[in-house]
Amino acid sequence: MGSDLPSVSLPRRATAQALGATRRLLGRAGHGLGSAGAAVVRVAQRACSPPLALVRRSLSGPLQLAGDHLTVVAAAGAAALCVLLDWLLGSGLEQWFVAQGMDDERAYLLSALVLALLATAAIGAASRRPGPTRVGGLVGFVAIQIVPFLIRAANAPGTPGLRYTENVAGWILQPLGMLLLAALSVIVGAALGLGLARDAARIPGLLRRRRLWPVIALVIVLVVAATGAALTALQVGPLSALRDYNVRTGPALAAVAPTPTPDGGTAPVVASPTPDETLLRQLPGELQYLTIAGHPVDVYVPGVYAADADLRLPVLYLLHGTPGDQSEWLTGGQVEGVFDQLIAKGTIPPMIAVLPNGNEKYSNDTEWGNSSQGDVETWLMDQVIPAIDSQYRTLGAAYRGIAGLSSGGFGAVNLAIGNPTDFSWAASYSGYFVGRSTIFGTAWRANSPLYTAAGVPAAERMPLYLGAGSQDYDFRPGTLAFAATLKSIGWTDYDLQTVPGGHGWVAWSAEMVQSLTWLGQIWGPTPWYAPPAQIGGPPAVASAAVPVPGVSS
Repeated sequence: MGSDLPSVSLPRRATAQALGATRRLLGRAGHGLGSAGAAVVRVAQRACSPPLALVRRSLSGPLQLAGDHLTVVAAAGAAALCVLLDWLLGSGLEQWFVAQGMDDERAYLLSALVLALLATAAIGAASRRPGPTRVGGLVGFVAIQIVPFLIRAANAPGTPGLRYTENVAGWILQPLGMLLLAALSVIVGAALGLGLARDAARIPGLLRRRRLWPVIALVIVLVVAATGAALTALQVGPLSALRDYNVRTGPALAAVAPTPTPDGGTAPVVASPTPDETLLRQLPGELQYLTIAGHPVDVYVPGVYAADADLRLPVLYLLHGTPGDQSEWLTGGQVEGVFDQLIAKGTIPPMIAVLPNGNEKYSNDTEWGNSSQGDVETWLMDQVIPAIDSQYRTLGAAYRGIAGLSSGGFGAVNLAIGNPTDFSWAASYSGYFVGRSTIFGTAWRANSPLYTAAGVPAAERMPLYLGAGSQDYDFRPGTLAFAATLKSIGWTDYDLQTVPGGHGWVAWSAEMVQSLTWLGQIWGPTPWYAPPAQIGGPPAVASAAVPVPGVSS
């Protein structure tokens, strides 16, 4: 066996040497290829270095800057996103709010609040910087709401036919009120993005910093001052607070003021047998407040009513819109000042204006009819009208009118057409003329003046005023269609007017004055001198001392 070992080991050693040589050769070749490849890469890098470096620097610079100034970026981003969302969604959102019954100014405001909330929430979540995000949201709100509002207000004309004074406080407080609403909106937006816990944790620290106390006190004062303006902006729109139509005529009032008596007291004004009507027209009216069957009813009574106990006056019922109540006539419409001026100028006869609240306990969308929402028509016709005729010296149905704005305009015309012998005049300010099935159910057609007007006998057709704003794209077409229907059925005594403005008080105030001017021509300056036959018999007037069920003052 020993002689066989050399013959076996020699081939193995040769093979191992051959494999080692092959590996070394391949290694040198691979090293050469690797060196060549690396060289190729280095050459390519040198060739591409300038553009790559430029791109790298152009990207890293802004990113580094944004990282170093994230506070500024968050604020600017929120403001920019507000403007972008307004451009993309603002118009559609505003139209949606108007379609829900809002006037255009409130639609603008609510739309801007929603967009500021969304922008703040998005940027706050991305940047995790709630403070600067809220500041940016407020800046964006100013850009999309307050600046356009001030431009609209400066260009909006006063109501034709009325004098007014600029309400300087309104021009300051209304923007502040809107800013207060925006502050609440962006706080909610930041909460959606980050949560309120982080903000709440910082409040004690701010309160411990005594140097901030003057600033905190100033903020509290501004919030208190702006709260009323914020509520006004939401309830009737901010534009109505900028002009005051409650302009008194001083010299005429002084002539009928109480005179001193020898004992130092004052002698009451006593109506003379032949009163100076021109002088008495200058007396300002007053508001009286009733509750009829659980509903508030505000009543404007002209000054001449108390000064001349022999006068019996016409009555005009004014119906509010949805959402809203009777107070919007006093704040947005400034009914007291408007009626005082028109009566003083002789445009309309002295008349009583009744402002009922047609909202039910569980619904403020009643359309002033009998429906599943409540029997509002029955309440108005069977309780309010008899109560007013009982407590005030009125002229009865021959001098009883009804008017309304938006859904109140629908209610006024619907009630007048459904009860033609109870009203001698009706007006719609930017209203509509087809009842909704969601309110009236299967009786919607029977509560649609567009279809029921033809059923009113010719002898019972009262004059109708139909007004709409030139920019009221939601309600003006329906007004034009209803006027065309009246013309087609031979209802000739109507007045169709288009006034500047949209679905808001710019248009409604102009329509109110315009329609009342026409009503003054129809009723005449002194309707109380009309013979009994002309006013449909003796007026249904009872003593004010006679109680009426369900009525309290």
